[in-house]
Amino acid sequence: MFKRRRTLSEQHRQPLFSRNFNLICLCNLCTCMAGYSLLPVLPLYLLDVLHCPNTIMGLALAVFPLVALISRPVSGLLADRPNRRVILIAATASCALLFPTTLCATVIPLFMLVRFIHGASFAVMTTTQATLAVSFIPEGRLGSGIGLFSSTLSLGMIFGPMLGLSAASAFSYDAAFWLSCGFATTGALLQLCIKPPKHEAAPRPSSLALDNFFMLKGTYTLLALFMAAFMQGLITNYVSVLAREHGLEDYASLYFLLMGTGLLISRLFAGPITDRGYLVTQVCVAELTTLGCALWLATTTSPAAFLVCGGIMGMALGVLPPSYQTILVRLADKGRRGVANSMYFIGMDGGICFSLLAGGVVSEFLDMGVAYMLGGAVQLLGLGIFFRFVVPQYRAVTGKL
Repeated sequence: MFKRRRTLSEQHRQPLFSRNFNLICLCNLCTCMAGYSLLPVLPLYLLDVLHCPNTIMGLALAVFPLVALISRPVSGLLADRPNRRVILIAATASCALLFPTTLCATVIPLFMLVRFIHGASFAVMTTTQATLAVSFIPEGRLGSGIGLFSSTLSLGMIFGPMLGLSAASAFSYDAAFWLSCGFATTGALLQLCIKPPKHEAAPRPSSLALDNFFMLKGTYTLLALFMAAFMQGLITNYVSVLAREHGLEDYASLYFLLMGTGLLISRLFAGPITDRGYLVTQVCVAELTTLGCALWLATTTSPAAFLVCGGIMGMALGVLPPSYQTILVRLADKGRRGVANSMYFIGMDGGICFSLLAGGVVSEFLDMGVAYMLGGAVQLLGLGIFFRFVVPQYRAVTGKL
């Protein structure tokens, strides 16, 4: 027992902040700012510039995330190649170029074509960047490293939309697109400064076997993550609708601010807790907290309760994605962590996309309170899968709870 404690303590003291890790975190911040700064601008651009009908706008916007989701398995295969840094730079440069190219799309079909290509490039960029980041993290600090890397995504989610809308309103829609291009270009330039790891993954055989695209032993983790992401998608995309139904519309902006702050804080302390062997406990507490807050949101009309839920929900949601990513990376062989990261993004993208569809349908016929209760039921099912299948797998691989 004392030997195990000493080993955990030694692993926890392994240095994390190397030059490469710091650079890859800055790269992730830049590329996240590039993507998120344009998200709130695109619907307005479609309406005001391309005069897109409302009936088609949803389809035009959905092309990007759907193609990114479909491209994830291939992006995982590419991320496991020895030249992943070159692939990352090429994908990021492609993303940077496609932002201003979108301005040249003067009709809706051409806009959708550009976004189609952009979605594939974005999938390769994010999967490869996450895989390269993991290669710079010491094994004993994996949870802390993934948590810190994920926190740059949180910063992009908080500040990106604000900067994009500010650029569009203060200058023009063109300025918002060029702002995203500037962030992505900065990310690509920083990637050029990264030195490839000394021990790159061995070249994968050019086989089309299923395990080159999909990690079978991560299937249950993928399902549990999908259900957690479903709840996150409902909260992120439909809380403003819920606020309007409950007469709390004036508090929606403050809710998102508190939620984003909680999300950022939790990602900083969740990693060290994971590295000390408490990942399962942490996931359980976060899942149950999210469930409780969702049910509270579904019924409350109190501004104070609404805002408290925002802060607590942010703390819980900040824990879950990096925890599930850590599990998938732990379950994977070192030469197949690109596939593990692609499965993480499949779970997140798939859960959020499905929540967009299901939440809209349920709210159309019933109300958002019922949709949140549905999300709670889905999350309970995910927690059951986590305890029944994921925990034994994780324990067998790591010897930790």
